[in-house]
Amino acid sequence: MVNPQSVLMTAAALLLCQPVFACQPSFEIANQTEVYPNVINGNDGPADAATAGFVINHFSLIVNDLAESRYFYGEILGMRHMFTYEASANLSFMYMSLAHGGKNGTGYQTGAELTREKNNSEGLIEFICNTYSKERRVYEPIRRATFSHIGLIVPDVLALQARLDSYNIPIPKRAGEKPDIGNPTSGAFGITDPESQDAIEALKGVLLSGFLEFAIVADPDGNLLEVQPQGGR
Repeated sequence: MVNPQSVLMTAAALLLCQPVFACQPSFEIANQTEVYPNVINGNDGPADAATAGFVINHFSLIVNDLAESRYFYGEILGMRHMFTYEASANLSFMYMSLAHGGKNGTGYQTGAELTREKNNSEGLIEFICNTYSKERRVYEPIRRATFSHIGLIVPDVLALQARLDSYNIPIPKRAGEKPDIGNPTSGAFGITDPESQDAIEALKGVLLSGFLEFAIVADPDGNLLEVQPQGGR
């Protein structure tokens, strides 16, 4: 019988001896293990020339209230309102973006400039709100369809946590906390059947990826954001 607590302690101990790389698993740790975690390096050749210029421009979230979403992503996380398109009295589309040029605080900032560069940008969020819908989305940190989370890179995860606390924003997992395999948020990261051996082994590999130092935050509609520190390869 595998003791989940001992697995967590071992994984945490290994992790604390390694640097944290945002969005990047530790290849060194993976190479020292017998089977998992395992890193498979990409070796694709050049893309088909017909796909030159392709870029993922934005992803879209269906939300309850555009004002609430704009406050959370704008006032708290620093995204800029680009524009809102009101298709009808009850259906609106709103675009927001962080400053371009690398990190927030650099590059162009105004809504007019962001809108001008809309189709030359990456990482935009489109918020769709239909007020005639009877469905009310509530905070449920569980996997819905295939959406998992939004990845956010910040200079200081602890400083952002303090900022979120000041706004009373839910933080299902704080930096430095061991993820609870029984917590509903684990479902949003593909870990189901928390009492199974497979889930225990999966969590061990997740911890070795640097996840211990990440924070998980919930927006007003229950969408999860994975907050990671800057750095890495």
